[in-house]
Amino acid sequence: MLRITPAALAAIGLIATAQAAAAQTAPSRLTEVSRAAITDFARLLVVERKPEQAFSRYFAPRLIQHDPEIADGGSGDDAFLEERRKANPGKYAATDQFANVVHTILADGDLVAIKSHVFTSPNDAGRVFVDIWRVEKGKFIEHWDVIQPITPETANPAAIGCGVGASHAAARAAGDTVAKPACGAPDRSVDSEASRRTVLAYMQMGQQPGKLEQAISTYLAEDFVQHSRHIPPGRQGLIDYMQARDAARRADKRTSHFARTVADGNMVLVHRRVTTASDPRGRAIIDLFRLRDGRIAEHWDVIQPIPEHSVSGRSMVDGPLEPGRTKGPAKASAAH
Repeated sequence: MLRITPAALAAIGLIATAQAAAAQTAPSRLTEVSRAAITDFARLLVVERKPEQAFSRYFAPRLIQHDPEIADGGSGDDAFLEERRKANPGKYAATDQFANVVHTILADGDLVAIKSHVFTSPNDAGRVFVDIWRVEKGKFIEHWDVIQPITPETANPAAIGCGVGASHAAARAAGDTVAKPACGAPDRSVDSEASRRTVLAYMQMGQQPGKLEQAISTYLAEDFVQHSRHIPPGRQGLIDYMQARDAARRADKRTSHFARTVADGNMVLVHRRVTTASDPRGRAIIDLFRLRDGRIAEHWDVIQPIPEHSVSGRSMVDGPLEPGRTKGPAKASAAH
């Protein structure tokens, strides 16, 4: 569950209202144009392993970049990846040797998102990525991502990527996960706006004093599956995890700053920044929910501490550059 202040709750309402209005005024054709672009991009990148062609076809020349390691512009990714490979060729293979398993692909108006597991070499345990792009006239004009390395520590035995492609070799052998995503595609027969409302209502109720268990019993399916590696399984695992941390989080003034949602049928992605008094720069977080019969049946998350540097000088999630950050590369890069 998310810690949300009254101001953040108001922001959630504004997000939901604005996106619902956009869905009414912008026909579903916009979503399908965006879906076609992200699907073809993913096909070039993952299936055909042609990253340069994918970037050149879909990245706008003035692409706005929020990844802390990458500069603005359509060639920013190419430059970053090549410099990283040259600096550490034993760790990073050429990009056409990467292995990438797509977990799911979402489209919602001019926003698209991919959740995936990426391996940069046979020796890499991999990183879970969520990439979000804003699309205009078939080109990606703005990009955000949240990236989390895979570590052996886990409180939850749920398989990464729904059990598909857990190693570089397995990922290379996984087949076309663009056509058949490892965790499934959204069910587009479900009303996207109804799914968005359910997820945001769940978040809002859970923040009210004494309403955590009610929110979980109201909005989470009885057989709810938790994929987050740091939260124990099931509804009770979530209750225990949150209650054990509630007092400390309140004392540290933990706040969620919501930026955007991507709702596609029965799947909803929430992009937010979480700050505390002890960490005002905060962390970028993606929560992904799958609904079934109007209730939340599954949850995944991807979490990344926001670093001090930003090559482009842009925030990771939204708004101005976060506190304590500077424009430019890391002094001693731990590049992802």
